[in-house]
Amino acid sequence: MHHPFPPLGSRALSTLHAGGLVLLPTANLWRLVAHVHQPAAVDRLFSVCPPSLSNRPELIFADADTLRKWCPKIPPRLDILLEFHKRPVTLLVPAGKNVPLRMVDQRGEVAVRLAHDSFCYRICEDLEAPVVSCCAMGPGVKDLPVRFGKIRSDVLRASSYTVARRQREDIGKQLCVIARLNDAGEIEFPR
Repeated sequence: MHHPFPPLGSRALSTLHAGGLVLLPTANLWRLVAHVHQPAAVDRLFSVCPPSLSNRPELIFADADTLRKWCPKIPPRLDILLEFHKRPVTLLVPAGKNVPLRMVDQRGEVAVRLAHDSFCYRICEDLEAPVVSCCAMGPGVKDLPVRFGKIRSDVLRASSYTVARRQREDIGKQLCVIARLNDAGEIEFPR
């Protein structure tokens, strides 16, 4: 049984279910998110925050068990990294059949991570699915959205709902560490 969402985020879940975009703070940056089962919302997310090398879309999961259901071929070495890394880490893992094709790269991988922020965790848990997320950065933006005030107005307007928490904090300084298993079976940290 879940307790009700706090007033600062009570509409986030219903917005995602209705196909809207939600702007929210995560463990390290502000991100714009969509429900993975709402393809039109995912398309809108990618048009507002276009995928790029500095803004790779990620699936954020509430827990490792759900992640393994969506991406069952996670190599054991990465699984260990996921379980024991204390800071947010993004893994590039083989995509499972439920992953939207637009999120799968030319290597057949998808970027995934676990929610380290309690509010983000709660949304994923209540959705019983991951959220699709991108940094809250419009086209051509170089500055990471570490503070609510750094988010451009076009991204703010595209959001159907903005979570009113942590808006005065600097919530991070950089993207998550990215890890994958290379062809030799060793963990590498591409950028």
